[in-house]
Amino acid sequence: MMSEYHTGLCVRSLKYKIPDTNVLPTENFDFAEALESVYPLLETVFSYLNYPELITCCQVKESWKKLAEKELSRRILPSWFTCYKAKGKWNSTSQVFKYSRNLNHNNVGIAIILYDYCMIKLHEYICVHSVHRNTMDLSRKTVPEYLEEEIIPQNIDYCVLSCAKVVSSFEEPPIEQESSNVCNIIDGLIIPKIHNVRTAMFHIKPNKKDTTDIIRQYIREDDQVKCLLMFSTRSLSRFAYSGLLSLLISDRPYHTVAVGGGIIMGTKTFQEVRPTKRVYTSSEIFCIAFMEDRSIPASFNAYSCVIRGDDLTKEEFTEELLKFKNNIKLREKSVAIRICCTAKVGGEEETLLVNNVFPNIPILGFNAGGELGWNCFSNTMKDDGDDGSKAKRRKQRLPPVPSVYQQWSTVLVILTWS
Repeated sequence: MMSEYHTGLCVRSLKYKIPDTNVLPTENFDFAEALESVYPLLETVFSYLNYPELITCCQVKESWKKLAEKELSRRILPSWFTCYKAKGKWNSTSQVFKYSRNLNHNNVGIAIILYDYCMIKLHEYICVHSVHRNTMDLSRKTVPEYLEEEIIPQNIDYCVLSCAKVVSSFEEPPIEQESSNVCNIIDGLIIPKIHNVRTAMFHIKPNKKDTTDIIRQYIREDDQVKCLLMFSTRSLSRFAYSGLLSLLISDRPYHTVAVGGGIIMGTKTFQEVRPTKRVYTSSEIFCIAFMEDRSIPASFNAYSCVIRGDDLTKEEFTEELLKFKNNIKLREKSVAIRICCTAKVGGEEETLLVNNVFPNIPILGFNAGGELGWNCFSNTMKDDGDDGSKAKRRKQRLPPVPSVYQQWSTVLVILTWS
């Protein structure tokens, strides 16, 4: 429940509790058995180990192998957390905090966090409740402090984006937004490290003379951009977005790169390698790029789809989603990012429709004052090098990059890997 003594949120601590141990030394003391005898001590230890160390643990004994394999299986999955208000009977309001079981584990690649700027501010304090040895402890932390101490592992790049409204869906079955009167406060999607896939976050001003040099600081010559998420705090000219995209994907047909994003309220990045501190202006675009090495194809695909129109029925919207799904290839693990026009009527229902067509896929969603994206989903498109005509394609003039600025639309981006 909300406290009358502070303006932030009340959440519980996610840190592992130190179990009470009563392991007595014996003549035939076995360290492996001692760790297993105190639940969940061994699981807690495994959660801190890296991949090679867990592989070594698999060789200790059969029970260790099962636990280590279970831990490894968690790390290839995306994870999430959500905090929302739900209106119940007699208009009573309760605050709910939920998270996936594999949250706060190793092998985290990047985290994207959205929050409703009307519901919470980053400088506000969160009241953190933790239970230790049957005693309730209370602490006060700002939103970034809580994220870094409780949710995001150290040395992991993540961004916090301020939105007009957050409309995500992580659970199965999904939360029905209208019937439950759910209001999302802060949601986070954490994507694991994917083999041979690199990510980069950066701010850039499209019309600066040194734009190309800035891009090369984050995107190497041997990198192939597979997906680009773009966010700006005000509506720029259509040529600003298209011009930036033409620099980022100058050597590839535009329809081979998934693009999504929107006009939001603000961006804040927390990165391991921090550039020189400076003030970001409203004319800059915040980008999140997903790339793979050209010479080593990854088991990774990215798709994007634009569904236009404010007067689509549920059946018509579902038909567009099915058309999208039938033209893509989903791998073992997937996540979705949904951007909806803030002025659309019935936008909340779209989340449920997306969930019906793409079940068991975490959906990070928000409303935007302008949507960014284009269609990149034809399953019949050939990947570079499939027909051995690289030289031929280099001689051909690529079509101009179209406008990515949309209105009265929904943009859906899907990242999928194995």
